[in-house]
Amino acid sequence: MSNENEKVKLPEYEVNEELSSLSQRIDWGLRQMNVPSTWSVTKGEGITVMVIDTGHPLHPDIGDNVIEGKNFIPKEPIEDENGHQTHCTGIICAKDNQAGMVGVAPKAKCISVKALAKNGSGSYFGLSQALQYAIEVKPDLISMSLGGNKYDAGMREKIKQLYKMNIPVICAAGNTGWGGVNWPAAYPETISVAAHDEQGNIATFSSRGEMVEWAAPGVRIYSTFLKGMYRSLSGTSMACPFVAGVIALMLAKHKKQEKETGKNDCKTVDQIREHLLKYTMDKGRLGKDEAWGYGVIDVEKLIKGEKPEPKPEPKPEPKPEPKPEPKPEPKPEPKP
Repeated sequence: MSNENEKVKLPEYEVNEELSSLSQRIDWGLRQMNVPSTWSVTKGEGITVMVIDTGHPLHPDIGDNVIEGKNFIPKEPIEDENGHQTHCTGIICAKDNQAGMVGVAPKAKCISVKALAKNGSGSYFGLSQALQYAIEVKPDLISMSLGGNKYDAGMREKIKQLYKMNIPVICAAGNTGWGGVNWPAAYPETISVAAHDEQGNIATFSSRGEMVEWAAPGVRIYSTFLKGMYRSLSGTSMACPFVAGVIALMLAKHKKQEKETGKNDCKTVDQIREHLLKYTMDKGRLGKDEAWGYGVIDVEKLIKGEKPEPKPEPKPEPKPEPKPEPKPEPKPEPKP
């Protein structure tokens, strides 16, 4: 079923504070996941992340780490006038330049695509156009912190095509709590991301559902904003680019290994999922659940190649004891 006129919009997110910054700040999410310790291995060199959102960021802390892509919003400039894409892009690739803040993958490049207007709204049709552009450009991965309420067959086909092209699409699960996971995060081909806070609790606003796969920092996340400023925001919109940045680091590491050894076992979307799952710390209920998905990625071990923690095995059900066959009663011998 096609719903190309259906609205797609930013998940409702919380604004915590607006700041300017001279010295570089490493936000709690990066510190908690020990991301800076992985930069001795890679900072995301050679990886391109397409960010589909509210427009091209103009921020000195991102600078030439962002490449101007395409605008699918008529009568608006391609530049970000909302601030949402600037914030998400900073989480992925803000420079490690001793000023402002630093992204998860500070040497990756982001391609900016505008599919949402200044007011944060767009359409499934515009989003499908943006995904078609991604099919043509072939980035290494895509980050989308947006969502709608309905399934759309046309958009699903674009995402299926990207999946077949080995381009992972990372999506924010949504900020509706128990209201369910948004589309496109609900498509099985995408990687759906929930949000947790600094204390290790799933965010109250984070959408729950069986399609949630991982949770990442998404409460009071400090990043780049409009007019060279910085802002702390809360939402799965912030958790999504965090996971996109982690995947950028992982892909950069494996591309480097491929040049050295000729081998790369992290090319397909399924292989990427397998690697993330191998280095996941289970949270919430044992195993996958509707709030945390599989859990939280152990970024340090994922990138540095340390042996993952053994996952608890479910206790097998005891097998029933076999019942002995009844011995046949001896038949009485007939009397002569």
